[in-house]
Amino acid sequence: MLDFKSNKIHDLYHWFKSGLKTDHGEREQAAIANEVFFRLFGLSATQRILEAEKRLPESDIVILKKVQRRLNLGEPVQYITGVTDFLNHPIHVRPGILIPRQETEGLVLWLKEKIEADKRGGDKGCHILDVGTGSGCMAIALAGYFPFHRVLACDISEKILEVARYNALINNVKIDSFVLDVFSEGTTGGFEGAVDYIISNPPYVRESEKTVMAGNVTGYEPSQALFVPDNDPLIYYRAIASRAMQWLRPGGWVFFEINEALANQCLQQMAMAGFMEASIRQDIHDRDRYLRARKPC
Repeated sequence: MLDFKSNKIHDLYHWFKSGLKTDHGEREQAAIANEVFFRLFGLSATQRILEAEKRLPESDIVILKKVQRRLNLGEPVQYITGVTDFLNHPIHVRPGILIPRQETEGLVLWLKEKIEADKRGGDKGCHILDVGTGSGCMAIALAGYFPFHRVLACDISEKILEVARYNALINNVKIDSFVLDVFSEGTTGGFEGAVDYIISNPPYVRESEKTVMAGNVTGYEPSQALFVPDNDPLIYYRAIASRAMQWLRPGGWVFFEINEALANQCLQQMAMAGFMEASIRQDIHDRDRYLRARKPC
């Protein structure tokens, strides 16, 4: 027997929301419930009010009960619904693919500002490379902003790139994707000296920081996309910076998302790699989250 007042949308929504276990109270409960009702039933907050007396069929109630149980076990809502938003683009995600964060939107917007200010490429466009693209969210947003530029995206396996390609398809943008391991000296991508901008959100959370992270992250999201060893936390930055020196045109820029606790070390790493004009920008929470640097002309 399901413990709700009725099968009206209004009653089911409040039953579902109040039954969610969260660490952040009613605000988080409402945010998750809103996402579930919108993604699964196409009901926005406004539609829920307008259709409050409408009744959902038993099959939908069974779905809600299963979703509530999975959420209370800690599974991220994005994996349950299979989709999230990134800069107004629907992005499909699944287990094994890192869920896009709002903080990462700030990195894309910083690069967007730079490209618009540079007016680089003219009518021919320029080349933008997303290293470690995952869901493809950053490459897709940039391709949406700059349809006349060539946007490339790489990751370590075809299985990951299948998701990025699908997301590009449903967002009606073009990205050129290819498999590349930044640690393999035998793979170069074949575009040395041709890229104008590189963007990357590599793994940067130290293993020792796991203890302060939410269980729905450590228990469900791919560890290989999140964590780095404490004794070498800049391993990806060092590898990508080295490749960026080969890939970028003279005067080209690289943009990174970074660990706020490692901002100074990241700046030092970029200087050691030969980059100039390295700077840090803070995210929406006023944390050192983004870095950019320029290859000498």
